[in-house]
Amino acid sequence: MIDEIKNIVKQSYLALLIGAIGGLFASIINMPLPWLLGPLLSNLLLSFTKIKITFSKKLLSPIFLIIGIIMGGTLNVSLLYKIHLWIFSSLSMIVYVFISTIIITFYFLKVCKFEKMNAILAALPGAFVPISAALLELKNNNNKRVLVPQATRVIFIVCMLPVIFIYQMGNAEIQGLGNQNIYNLKYFIEIVLVCFACYIFALFLKKFNIPSSTLLSGMIISGILYTLEFINARFPDIFINISFIFLGTALGSRLNGLKIKELLFYIFHGVIITIILMTLAAFASYFLEIAFGFDFLPTFLSFVPGGIHEMVIISVAYNIDPIFVSYHHFLRIILIVLLIPFIIKKFNHNE
Repeated sequence: MIDEIKNIVKQSYLALLIGAIGGLFASIINMPLPWLLGPLLSNLLLSFTKIKITFSKKLLSPIFLIIGIIMGGTLNVSLLYKIHLWIFSSLSMIVYVFISTIIITFYFLKVCKFEKMNAILAALPGAFVPISAALLELKNNNNKRVLVPQATRVIFIVCMLPVIFIYQMGNAEIQGLGNQNIYNLKYFIEIVLVCFACYIFALFLKKFNIPSSTLLSGMIISGILYTLEFINARFPDIFINISFIFLGTALGSRLNGLKIKELLFYIFHGVIITIILMTLAAFASYFLEIAFGFDFLPTFLSFVPGGIHEMVIISVAYNIDPIFVSYHHFLRIILIVLLIPFIIKKFNHNE
């Protein structure tokens, strides 16, 4: 056991150190998702040097569990009293996910000449973390064709949306979600219970060979527990940041060997497909406004595939119902997570 821990530390310490420095720098310059994208980019930049970067996969399961629980923690009991009002927007979200995936997949196949599986995974509108989790479990997959366009989408959207909202609604102080924990015995018991419940369900999902079972279990079980208010304790920001450092580092270390020309190629097409996704989200939001009376900007914020935490933070800053926003993003992510196993099963062995 001790030797195994030493081996994991030996494999991963350099990449994690670089990732932590990258996350700190990204946070200082206010980069979107700094503790995820900072470690990813810093390890990616180091891959252009002769320094060899490695990361142990054995660290991933607990990280995915925590991230899944964090995503589920964006929901609360008010969802039960409002979800019936969002039937048409929920149906529209399902249509948006399928139509946008088909259009962007066609673009990657015809313009970028991607393999089918990579084209579909790169085209999925959002869910960067679940897609990353699935890629990290695959062997011999061309990760860069998926990760770089997906990361570009997140950065572009999270940078552009505050500009759009400032233009439409004026300046607002964008801070955080406002979650407050009381660190007493009850808090620690609830955290242990939600982790244990998610872990047990993950073991159940693994029996059916479901990809990203740990992440999926964390999202589903914690989402139910938080919505029904069986538990209220949520991980503090420091846990969220550390988890993202580990995930960003794992992703960045998988991009070894990427050439600058390739990087620029994937970023360029990542920007194009992001503009397409934002346009489709705008069309869906306009349709819901005209047909069913939904407000355009809150709906657009709920449909545009950026980071769920960043979208919810913007909604809080502009007095938009954060549950409306988090629910639709959670629905989109769950749809994508459920699609990923079928995509991998259908195309992974055919290429």
